[in-house]
Amino acid sequence: MKAILSAPGSRGDVNPMIAIGRHLKSLGHEVVISVAAPYADLARQAGLEVEAVISDASFDRAVGNANVWRPVHGPLQIFRVMIRDFLVKHRDVIERHSVPGETVLVAHPLDLVSRIFREANRDLPLVGVHLQPVILRTLNEPPRLSPWWFEPRRPPWLISTCYRGIDHVVIDPLLRRHVNQLRRQYGLTRPVRRVMDRWWLSPDATMALYPRQFAPATDGFCAGLQHCGFPLDDVSGDELFPPDDRPVVFTSGTANRHCRTFFERAVEACVKLGRSGVLLSSYPENFPARLPATIRCHRYVSLRQLLPHCAAIVHHGGIGTTSQALAAAIPQVIRPLAFDQFDNAERIERLGCGVWLRRDSDLAGVIREVLPWGENVSSDPSALCAGSMSPRKSLAEMQASVSGVRGAVVAADKIHEYAINRLG
Repeated sequence: MKAILSAPGSRGDVNPMIAIGRHLKSLGHEVVISVAAPYADLARQAGLEVEAVISDASFDRAVGNANVWRPVHGPLQIFRVMIRDFLVKHRDVIERHSVPGETVLVAHPLDLVSRIFREANRDLPLVGVHLQPVILRTLNEPPRLSPWWFEPRRPPWLISTCYRGIDHVVIDPLLRRHVNQLRRQYGLTRPVRRVMDRWWLSPDATMALYPRQFAPATDGFCAGLQHCGFPLDDVSGDELFPPDDRPVVFTSGTANRHCRTFFERAVEACVKLGRSGVLLSSYPENFPARLPATIRCHRYVSLRQLLPHCAAIVHHGGIGTTSQALAAAIPQVIRPLAFDQFDNAERIERLGCGVWLRRDSDLAGVIREVLPWGENVSSDPSALCAGSMSPRKSLAEMQASVSGVRGAVVAADKIHEYAINRLG
């Protein structure tokens, strides 16, 4: 059997899909994956057949635009890249590699092409892979889409009305014409509306790569949705010697080229608190020119190896970083910028495992607030400041629930079982 995977995003999107593909390959599948060119070698190292469908230049243009890290402009920029670079090229990948009756499509949420192929050919079953809950439009507990206080949170009828307005004004004008144009090429003449509401969901099966307790409202949201747990798979990274001074880690994500000012404030906060720090970025130009000896810089490293040796992490709120911090049971300070990051920040606050940083000027104070949450004070509970026991208990409970579960492996096993049942 053959599996055709898609991962049209940054490292946080690519790592889980490569992990799924690698395990599918170990189960006997021939695996093809579409990725952006900067991650092609990473997928090849995992033994997968790679199709680079987004060029280095296009990817650099996307992440090099500072607007991509803004609440509204970011998603729109990514949608434009999907239309310009991914839609037609991944269609060609599926046409070249798929064999009806022998192939399963395994799709990232932004992969609307696989959804079209599934609609046109029932012999190509589609398994959607959802990396974060923000993309499911739950009405009773709606996902957080922005940092703005006036974003409506209830009642359900108002949330539903807002989604209709977003679809009508923003999403459909950007996507619908291109989607329906491609659908017509496969004989699908009845146009779809509200592309990102229900149509884009797989009618066959969906693997949610997060645990049910992280987003309980998603349970039963659509037919075939199964919670697999966080993937917790870094795939690879620079060789790391674990620190022995319990530093605070700072990152704005692997694709962010515009976080130098944030890193400068991070260094100031560490100096003020008398703590060591680790700055993580794929782009060396983000690192301040002069750093105290207590501050180290790294490019991509395995958070699974690093975070258990750290006191806390300040990050952008990407789902991969969020889940690794939960597995390490360290407090999180989340500084969301765009995409799913506001939703993840709100969920972490709700779980009692971290704090949403609203103002960079509060950075040192918020770090000071959360540091006791991760300290081992079981022998002297009175040493905790008021209210700290609850966050520490939350960290321990979430660590127990997510550790030992490799969501990518669970998902791959389920995809394999589904393919066997559907394709024989």
